[in-house]
Amino acid sequence: MGDYTRIADWENTIAELVKDSMSVAFGVFGNTGKLLDANEAMCTLLDTSKQELNPGNSFINPTLSQLEGTNGEVVFEGLLTIGNYSDISYVLSSKIIRRDNVFFVLAEVDIKKLFDENSKMSELNREVNNLQRKLIKEKKKLQITLDELKETQQMLIHSEKMNAMGQLVAGVAHEINNPLAFVLNNIYSLKNYTGEIIESYKKVENVLAEKASSDIIELVQTIKEEDEIEYLTQDIVEIVEETKNGVDRAVKIVADLRRFSRLDESDVKHIDLIENIHSTLSIIRSEITKKNIQLEFNSNKKLELDCFPGQLNQAILNILANSIYAVENGGRIDLTVVEQKHTVTILIADNGCGIADENIGKVFNPFFTTKPVGEGTGLGLSITYKIITDLHKGTIKIDSIPGRGTEVLIEIPKFIVA
Repeated sequence: MGDYTRIADWENTIAELVKDSMSVAFGVFGNTGKLLDANEAMCTLLDTSKQELNPGNSFINPTLSQLEGTNGEVVFEGLLTIGNYSDISYVLSSKIIRRDNVFFVLAEVDIKKLFDENSKMSELNREVNNLQRKLIKEKKKLQITLDELKETQQMLIHSEKMNAMGQLVAGVAHEINNPLAFVLNNIYSLKNYTGEIIESYKKVENVLAEKASSDIIELVQTIKEEDEIEYLTQDIVEIVEETKNGVDRAVKIVADLRRFSRLDESDVKHIDLIENIHSTLSIIRSEITKKNIQLEFNSNKKLELDCFPGQLNQAILNILANSIYAVENGGRIDLTVVEQKHTVTILIADNGCGIADENIGKVFNPFFTTKPVGEGTGLGLSITYKIITDLHKGTIKIDSIPGRGTEVLIEIPKFIVA
């Protein structure tokens, strides 16, 4: 404090500096920047008290350390900024004098006006901060809405494609069904006619055996052997039967196509779920056969429930398609349907490649796919999730062990309450 005791020598200088000022803040600082003394105005600006002299605010521009190398007694004269580098900033017309490593700071200021302005500025800063926070929240909401709109748009496009495919399949199935009906009727008539012809031929043989001479009987027998009549007779019967079986299969496939093509139905229907699943399996039978996959379908012979048939068909088809893609040639898929009192459980399990741990939580996200470009849109399981959870008020869960396989568990109510 030795240097500070010489402050008394400055009284004349202080009186000269402040004589025309409306209000003056002054303070005395050591060469390290420590506040040694200050009047009330300076204490208020520095956010401290005369008793503590421990400033919460500081000199921002210039700082006292910046004035260390300045020559002369008056080391600064101009606008001094005091604040906290955050929401408080005072700009004051000031003069700083250095004597014996002590800085004497005088600042001219209308304290009331300064604090009022600073209060207004602080309030404006708070409002700006609040607006910024609101803008950030609104931006996040807009981004979420944009993502949802994009997802909805893609799903609508996909849905329209599926509806168009459903209508096309239904139309083709209808067109195929008519000629198949003609063929089936003709085969039925051919089978009857063939039976009658064979029966008539046997009667002729019996008459010949009873009435004809031995030479004629021998000639007839020779003709029969040369033309292989017995073989032809037996083969015709088998050909007619095999053709009928083939047409019956075609009729069943057409029926399955028509049943599966109910993709555009938007109303709840009371259906046989097992019959519907069989129709779905018919759609992908060729893919199952191509990879020589062993498919086991375990269920009751009949299981009735309320659902949106076309959409439920689509959901099951999407899961089965993923399983077929995941398993190797000769792999295995198990499809099990279990009926409870109020719900139905559908379990589809495969011994395919499984899903990596880091991807298991993303499989229902729109546009997420691990398939190569061009082989998947990333919408299959996302649409399936919405069909099961939103449309049927059910649940769908996926468990998977990488390299060992995947299980998809679906549970839906048997009766949908509108």
